[in-house]
Amino acid sequence: MPQQIWPRSFQYFRNVKMFLISLCVIIALFLCGIFYLLYAKTTDLLSERMREQAGTYADLLLHMKNWNYDYGGVYVEKGAGVESNRYLLGLGINPDVHAEYGRVLTLRNHAIMMDEISRLSERNDGTRFRAVSRKPLSPGNVPDETEKTALRQFEQGSREFSRIELDASGKPRFRYLLPLFVEASCMECHRSQGYHVGSVIGAISVSTPATQMMDEIGTNKKLVIAAAVLTITLLVGIVYFLTWRLVIKLDDAQKQLKKLASTDELTGLKNRRQIMQRLGEEFERSTRLNEPLCIIILDIDHFKRVNDTYGHPCGDQVLKQVALRISDSLRRYDSVGRIGGEEFMIVMPGAFLEDARTLAERQLHTIRNESFSDGQNTFSLTVSAGVSMITASDKHVTTLIKRADKALYAAKQNGRDQVMVA
Repeated sequence: MPQQIWPRSFQYFRNVKMFLISLCVIIALFLCGIFYLLYAKTTDLLSERMREQAGTYADLLLHMKNWNYDYGGVYVEKGAGVESNRYLLGLGINPDVHAEYGRVLTLRNHAIMMDEISRLSERNDGTRFRAVSRKPLSPGNVPDETEKTALRQFEQGSREFSRIELDASGKPRFRYLLPLFVEASCMECHRSQGYHVGSVIGAISVSTPATQMMDEIGTNKKLVIAAAVLTITLLVGIVYFLTWRLVIKLDDAQKQLKKLASTDELTGLKNRRQIMQRLGEEFERSTRLNEPLCIIILDIDHFKRVNDTYGHPCGDQVLKQVALRISDSLRRYDSVGRIGGEEFMIVMPGAFLEDARTLAERQLHTIRNESFSDGQNTFSLTVSAGVSMITASDKHVTTLIKRADKALYAAKQNGRDQVMVA
């Protein structure tokens, strides 16, 4: 039958073929546009998140500056590492006050207070900030090239400046600046510099690490490209082939769907193919991101004895009960599947050996204390477990599985009902 249909399909549907090609191109272009807009929107949202975070820093600094000025500065006790503000001394202002019991307090105005908080912030999360000006009173407020660019834009009316650039070590940083305008209170220190109320005196400059954001943008780009390629390929393939392959391939598709069913019919867990696919995905992800990955292979001890003593229906019930207990104690992002008659595999992304050992011991304890029954007799069971973790030398999941199998075999040889780590 297919030998007759294929020639007729290509002979009588040449016009349909050209139409389908045109339609597929239109669909592909349309989807590319959608995914590009999705990527651009997501990137904009990530950038906006960084901008809002930096803007929050800047607003907080402005409030801190105003608070400090409203109180005429704040005094701190002069101890080890605390020096007088030499720039206030240069303006003829003595920042030191002698208090009781020989204590000396020194004035912290808004500029030096901002500088000291910036150093603390940089040690904490890498964010640094400062006030800059074209006519600074302190060398520490001299603008760099990025800040000079922002100051020029502020003088032309801009109200905000932001960009991502690489620092001296080659790491990306998000630069954000807000203009500072001259207020009447500023003239006390800056009158001689030729400013007037309302002019731009400088800016609040915030610099925050942007490595995480750039990583997220890169990951987002890869996901969007992968989703676009997959979606376009899938839809174009369906549109192009469905018209004349649907009837011919229906029987094959039904057989393939049965073959690719992901659930183990007896236990309800992932079947061997599905859990191996999940392991392969996590293996690739772990290798790419250099993250830990562990697997546990569990095997019911003396399961053949259960079938021989209580019958295969009881054995099936035991498998269901064991599968349920295993599933109950997993972490949210772990996966479990049945890979053999009485053998199960647990895939643990992000887990170290000790995490996997702990989970395996918990599984053994749970099943050891579980009661099983054939309807008349009650009995108990044990399981053995082998644990392995991905290493830098692993090039394929088979090496990871072989080590876990070897550890399981050792657990069996050493008396069963125990966990062995490869």
